[in-house]
Amino acid sequence: SKQFVFIVGEKQAVFPVHAAIVAKQSKALDALINGSMGEAFERKAIIQDIEEDTFIQFCQFAYTGDHTTADFTHIPTTELQYVADSDEPVVEPVPAPEPEPVDTFPSRGLAARRVKKQKKPSKGILLRQELDNLVYNTETIRQNSNPTEDYTPVFLGHAQLYVFAEQLGIDVLKTLALSKLHQTLISFTLYAARRPDIVELLRYTFSNDHTPDRVGAVDDLRSLVMLYTTCEVEGLVHCPEFLSLVEEGGQLAQNLVQMLVKRIG
Repeated sequence: SKQFVFIVGEKQAVFPVHAAIVAKQSKALDALINGSMGEAFERKAIIQDIEEDTFIQFCQFAYTGDHTTADFTHIPTTELQYVADSDEPVVEPVPAPEPEPVDTFPSRGLAARRVKKQKKPSKGILLRQELDNLVYNTETIRQNSNPTEDYTPVFLGHAQLYVFAEQLGIDVLKTLALSKLHQTLISFTLYAARRPDIVELLRYTFSNDHTPDRVGAVDDLRSLVMLYTTCEVEGLVHCPEFLSLVEEGGQLAQNLVQMLVKRIG
């Protein structure tokens, strides 16, 4: 197979790839490599607005159908910001079942027995169930176990790959990236010191440079990240970075209000 060269990122890293393997990933890539544009004749394309690691993950996917996940980083305990509240994640209490009503007229038999009224689960619990029940793909995801584990690179790695796949119309890769992000989020322990990791994911996700605002349908990445945010909002409101981001307004604030109304309505 002929080769095609991609020049990637600010440092202009050079990636020679097999043209046929990359071209079959999407119509956009096929046009870039085999079409009538200058890149097809020069056998070279420059992509500046992408991280090298993201392109490496794309190449792994193109050749193998899967890709590795970005590593988390360790933050020394001495560098962790002081957090006033506990590092324990916030868990919404499950309402206790109502006691069985006492039959005050036993002589009337079964006809007089009261029917127990089932209490509906709270909107917050329903949203959590909606998040947990989302299905994209099946994979074993490493779960964080310490507040010193910074998962910002992990979250952003999945989000950046999703955006890259969205821009080039690589639907299978887009679904795979969303699946891995979803599995990471639902297994993620939201320590107080790790709330800023979610803030950075929100900031990236709701940037118009990555997922432009839409009229009507919400982008799948935004939808997933906002659903998680709504489920964990009790903890995130204690994070100054989160409050500052919400104060900036825009689509993020609008979507958050809409989801909170859905939760309490």
